[in-house]
Amino acid sequence: MDTWPERLKRFRNATRLSQAKVARALGIAPASVAQWEIGRSKPSLERLSALAALYNVSLEELCGNDLGSPKEALRHSNCDGNPSLRLPVSGFVAGADRVVIFENGDIQEDGEVHLPFPIYDGIVLRVTGESMVPRYRPGEVIGIRLPGRPCLGLKFIGRDIVAKLSDGQVVLKTVAAGPEPGSFVLTSVNPMVPPIYNPEIEWAAPIDFHMLG
Repeated sequence: MDTWPERLKRFRNATRLSQAKVARALGIAPASVAQWEIGRSKPSLERLSALAALYNVSLEELCGNDLGSPKEALRHSNCDGNPSLRLPVSGFVAGADRVVIFENGDIQEDGEVHLPFPIYDGIVLRVTGESMVPRYRPGEVIGIRLPGRPCLGLKFIGRDIVAKLSDGQVVLKTVAAGPEPGSFVLTSVNPMVPPIYNPEIEWAAPIDFHMLG
């Protein structure tokens, strides 16, 4: 059975978030996340609910027997003074990795989503299809920041992105190294969806987080 620092790191790695991204989502310094993961300090109780939501796990899974009280964390998360954020849902992720981003402010279809942190300068998309289970489940929300980057780079390898292709499609894919130096492949969680070799893109936005919202 892993210790709480190991558990925190494992959950963070499972969501493919860096320590810096976790810190930004929680409104704290990256050094704080690093200290948690080496066992020099622990998250405060009021952070536990936000961490559980960010890592898409229950409070019980996050806390285990040594991190803190799930009931106490939940009480803190429901306090009026606890920082939180509400954002409109700006689009959806459907089957076969297809992404639709609403235009002209047409966001009434899916309403708002509650995020367990005070600030986020991106947009959220709702997952509706089941083709990307277990990585992305129906009902989850995904955070990205637009306009994204105009080209792929080595920093994207191994990361999930939302990308607009030159043919107008918007897709959610994982970036892998291509067969030639400097080339890239966009792969799918769904093995039935073929990879895209040497994609031509208009922009690519790394996924900052995904969670139930």
